[in-house]
Amino acid sequence: MGAVAVFVTLGYLAVQVRHARQETRRVLRQGRGEALRQLFEWSGEPGMTGIRAKMDDAFELGEHPFVVAILERAGLTHQEALRALWLSNAFWEYRAQIIPAVDELSVIERHGFDHSIAGSYGRGSWGSLFYEALKPIAHPDMVRYIDNVLAGVELRDPTVPHGA
Repeated sequence: MGAVAVFVTLGYLAVQVRHARQETRRVLRQGRGEALRQLFEWSGEPGMTGIRAKMDDAFELGEHPFVVAILERAGLTHQEALRALWLSNAFWEYRAQIIPAVDELSVIERHGFDHSIAGSYGRGSWGSLFYEALKPIAHPDMVRYIDNVLAGVELRDPTVPHGA
């Protein structure tokens, strides 16, 4: 009986350790995502975009392809284009936080999330310029998910009746 109790206890502890590791990873991902969003929002403030523009010019780093496209097409100032870049980065980090756990969203949340991706990165949107510039260096799983949404691939849970 004692040996069985020891095995049950060890099994229970193994499950608890596994859950604790998963929770730690989730909390770290969430904290990282929140910190990045805050940094991108802060970087997009008017004073910070001016500093960024001066540093880019001083070091001849060249412009981000998204900034170049926005400057050409929208007639924004350089600082406004940088703010659009950092706002786009903040949304990107938000979506990068959600995509790995997208299966945990309710059907309604998932629909809204996918709809926001389609609206943000769909053809003809200014966000599509950002997505195309970032796509070559983005994580392949994130690119695959977004491309599937943009292609209209049904990503909902197949066990849920359509329209639910």
